[in-house]
Amino acid sequence: MILPQKLSRRHFLTSAASLTGAAGLLNDAQAASAASKPFSFVFFTDPHVQPEQGAVEGVKLAFAKVNALEQKPEFVITGGDLIMDALEVGIDRVETQWQLWDECLKTLETPSYHTVGNHDVAGWSPKAMIKPGESAYGKAVFADRYGHGKTYRSFDHGGWHFIILDSIGLDKATNDYMGWIDDDQLAWLQADLEKTGKQTPIILVTHIPFYSVWHQVILGPKINIGGKALVNNVHDFRKMLGQYNLKLVLSGHGHISERIQFDKVVYLQGGAVCGMWWKGPVHGNPEGFLQVECRPDGTFSDQYIGYGWQARK
Repeated sequence: MILPQKLSRRHFLTSAASLTGAAGLLNDAQAASAASKPFSFVFFTDPHVQPEQGAVEGVKLAFAKVNALEQKPEFVITGGDLIMDALEVGIDRVETQWQLWDECLKTLETPSYHTVGNHDVAGWSPKAMIKPGESAYGKAVFADRYGHGKTYRSFDHGGWHFIILDSIGLDKATNDYMGWIDDDQLAWLQADLEKTGKQTPIILVTHIPFYSVWHQVILGPKINIGGKALVNNVHDFRKMLGQYNLKLVLSGHGHISERIQFDKVVYLQGGAVCGMWWKGPVHGNPEGFLQVECRPDGTFSDQYIGYGWQARK
């Protein structure tokens, strides 16, 4: 059985409540100061930790690169697929991978927020070894250990609003994952956007991309890429997002570095820390991560950074 590694939520909420009154004015002042200057964060996607191929050494090396960045990031957002795979393996293998991820994460000197990827979900595959009803099934482990009990959330930093979505849906007909934002999450998203308002610049993070072109470039413009490669129902909520000051959508999943701009929104796939699943670069793009700088005027810049990994032979 995989045991969640987390503080009691009751203890956390009680502690937070006791600090609110004393720190409220200070936090407001700090927030106003932070919103008046630029800051950077790192988008660190698809590490696919496993015991083999030096993956643990690779992720630690990538975190060491993050720690040593000249412009120190305020935080790291992971983009999903933190472990190699929970879809088609047994509980012992899943637990081993999460323990390795925790070992790596301890070396990161920056606060982190986490996005769930398809490979972080246990048993959502026709070849699944973990079945419904078992403790590790589905997204339970990720939610308890890395999502404060949830698989999506939002937060504010430096005058910007960040939204982390859960883009992994279940096709019940095939017991396979698909790109999908469910109805409960969409209702939460609409309420979150309304609370944020139409002026605040927004960055949205999703493991599975909303849009992509690399399949058409490699396989031809008429290729049918199926339900796993993109979020299938993005068209249903695209107009809702368009009413707000959405600046950037970050995603992983494809292991490529891809940039699309449509209207006023930039869509970036952030490459992959593991490259081609620790077998080498993807289309010549080295193993790495993105650093994004956000500015008070609502603009941003981004840079893809390799960390010098050499695949094991």
